[in-house]
Amino acid sequence: MAGRDMRKSALRTAAAVIAVLAPQLALAVGGTVVNGTTGSPHAGVVLTLSSFQGGMTPLEETVSQSDGSFEFSKPLPAVSAGQPFAGAIRAEHDGIGYTEILRGGEAHDSVRVIVYSVSEQELPAPLNRVLILEPSDEELLLRESFQFVNDSNPPVTYSSADGTLNFYLPPEAQGGVDVSGTGPAGMPLRSTALPAGPENIYKVDFPLKPGENRIDLQYAVPYEDGMPFTTRSTYPGVNTRLAAPAGVSLEGVGVASLGQEPTTLASIYTAPEGPAVTLTVSGSGRLLTGAGSGAGGQAEISIEQAPVSKELPWIAGLAIAILGLGFYHLLSSRVPEQSGANVAKRG
Repeated sequence: MAGRDMRKSALRTAAAVIAVLAPQLALAVGGTVVNGTTGSPHAGVVLTLSSFQGGMTPLEETVSQSDGSFEFSKPLPAVSAGQPFAGAIRAEHDGIGYTEILRGGEAHDSVRVIVYSVSEQELPAPLNRVLILEPSDEELLLRESFQFVNDSNPPVTYSSADGTLNFYLPPEAQGGVDVSGTGPAGMPLRSTALPAGPENIYKVDFPLKPGENRIDLQYAVPYEDGMPFTTRSTYPGVNTRLAAPAGVSLEGVGVASLGQEPTTLASIYTAPEGPAVTLTVSGSGRLLTGAGSGAGGQAEISIEQAPVSKELPWIAGLAIAILGLGFYHLLSSRVPEQSGANVAKRG
């Protein structure tokens, strides 16, 4: 009995010690907001501190001072050793959000949050375009991705009411399109497409931050085996590549096969330059889910260059960025897989 009482007393003592030390284990958060365009500290930026405990939970809001400095009065709760991310700081500047991910087990009292000035001039065109065609019995699912590189100097974020991307949406889609934008850190956000004025042309104002960005579209049109399908580009000089699952063939003037991707058995094709390409789509299928693919049942593709495509060095880097992530997995992701993410508020 005495031993049991001693154990209970020890447990109570340990609990009391933990209660005293818990506030000390929490992490103070502060730092400086810097305008990456001017290189100077930036005042008046609204910042929000959020914890990843139990999901994304806002804790406190503050504003950067005249010297760019900021400090939150509420500490960030400590996380277990197995949790790599403790929380995030979101900065709002010129209507665009930038998020700095805070890793667990690190000091967060000198965080450097970078924002950029916004420019509507000389918007970059997409560097590459990939169109994935997945026909079924009655529906042709299309996933279209545009890769951008913002190498502005000095660095700025591009944003325009006229759209950082303009694209053609087939009338058969009846205006239904899902849009996702991914910034340089690889964290996706839903976005919105609006009519751009010309018939069947839509625009997306997803902010293009310094570095690599991607805008993904997904839509569907009615399908019959062997049907012709015309895809149009508002950027006729941009490289376009096509992908289709095993069991699906694409034929068209100027369309040439680059071979088959070994993991998913997807067939990769070139497409000729120009504003429009008409394809004959035959068969049906979905991209196979390979080992290690992301959630959501989407395929993970890695394209290895066959001899015929050695002159296309961009396609290898584009494979993971566009084909390998899985559209719905991107849209459902909540906690990023990388640190230092910059995330746009609007798309």
